[in-house]
Amino acid sequence: MPTDRRTFLRTTAALPAAGAVEAQPRASQPSIEWPRVFRGPALATIAMPLGGVAAGSISLGGRGQLRDWEIFNRPDKGNQPAFAFASIRAETPGRRPVTRIAEARILPPFEGATGLGSNNVPGMPRLASAVFTSSYPMARIDFEDRRLPVRLSLEAFTPIFPLDADSSGLPAALLRYIVRNPGPAAAKVSLCFSIDNPFRSAPDTGAARPAGDARRNEPRRDDLLAGLVMTNPGLDAASPVAGEFVLAALDPAACTVWRGWPRSRWFNSPMLFWDAFKEDAKLGPEPQEPGTVGVVHLMREIPAGG
Repeated sequence: MPTDRRTFLRTTAALPAAGAVEAQPRASQPSIEWPRVFRGPALATIAMPLGGVAAGSISLGGRGQLRDWEIFNRPDKGNQPAFAFASIRAETPGRRPVTRIAEARILPPFEGATGLGSNNVPGMPRLASAVFTSSYPMARIDFEDRRLPVRLSLEAFTPIFPLDADSSGLPAALLRYIVRNPGPAAAKVSLCFSIDNPFRSAPDTGAARPAGDARRNEPRRDDLLAGLVMTNPGLDAASPVAGEFVLAALDPAACTVWRGWPRSRWFNSPMLFWDAFKEDAKLGPEPQEPGTVGVVHLMREIPAGG
């Protein structure tokens, strides 16, 4: 007997209800708070994947960091591009600007092949703590820091459209940073997101290493978005580590884009970027010799109580 789509959906929708009936009652179990709320040491291990169905994922960690970048056609727990983080700068009248990486402080265990390493700039100031609330496919992080004159929250989600597999399989994640100003005066707030172009060739994928660094960060802007398109033309188009990565923000009129941090020797580039961000709420013009760590920056003035 043929089954039409409506019958199929009605039948499959009933299956969970049928499967929930048990022959004997289960032993009592402790109730679980919903949505789930995590704080303190639990933030070191909790993470929620962001990304469309069968499109790979990037996980939002409990501190607000992006971890486990599994977007290169293979499982890759622990993979993270260099310098992938958001930053906030808040300035109010009569006070010095406060600049922080928009993550809670790094928590133990401090693991890694070389300790904390340098790519996540562990020496930069971060926010004091955070509370992570998860209800997949959405998560919210409320940051806490008494020195920051505004209140910062992050909402992250993946577009999911029930019964629409194509639309639910978009390789995209949305991050919404929410800033509130509880103070008596207006606050000038800047937010920017940095990330090193992630299209390096990996030695264990069989991809040929290009001569030199062929990675490119191309600015793009239209009526809705402004940002960067990151590629590596030096990789073979069929390589599992080739592709395009887009970092973009809404409101292009208020958006500043750098193709890269200032290029410098040793580990000076992070400090040159940080000094520029601390000193200028508008971030300033792009460096004359940009590197591969692209930046998308937004600035707002938030009224008192806004």
